[in-house]
Amino acid sequence: MRVGLIGTGRIGGNLARLLVAGGDEVLLSAGRPDGPKALADELGAHATATSPLDAIAAADVVVIAVWWEAFPEIALEYGAALQGRIVVDPSNPLTERDGQIVRLPIPDGLTSPQYQLRRLGDVRLVRTFGDRPAADLLADGQRGQGGGARGQMRYWSDDPLAAATVLPLIRDAGFEPVDGGGLAQSKNAGE
Repeated sequence: MRVGLIGTGRIGGNLARLLVAGGDEVLLSAGRPDGPKALADELGAHATATSPLDAIAAADVVVIAVWWEAFPEIALEYGAALQGRIVVDPSNPLTERDGQIVRLPIPDGLTSPQYQLRRLGDVRLVRTFGDRPAADLLADGQRGQGGGARGQMRYWSDDPLAAATVLPLIRDAGFEPVDGGGLAQSKNAGE
């Protein structure tokens, strides 16, 4: 499958490593092009550094692997291109302040992906790949890909067809998918 990644930091970079190892093609993009270029060079022929708009246009599934607070900017810059697309949201309502990770309040009694969906508009959202720290994501996925025990990877969506499209990616990344229900039932890392 062709996966567009917006964000190649801790989660995005490790997910790209797992997806390439699982046989998928990744289109890497970020606000600064040096990160995607270095990661594409590391990952080889199945990874391409490109712009976010080109990644969105060419991908079967788009992963928005940015800090939770960056979603308004993503929606502003790329919202029109994302409409109708299958979007994976691994974000958690966390930020970093003075070197400490801080949990952010989610407005209006919504879950994190419900709030992100409100920001993004008419996308086909699947929440997954955000239920563990980035280093654990990579280690657990590599163990599953290497023939070891596959860890469970929960996913949540209100769009069954979008979720069905994302399930092979969860398996390719070395995990066993577990249906967590709709976006209203979603949990964040540490919950």
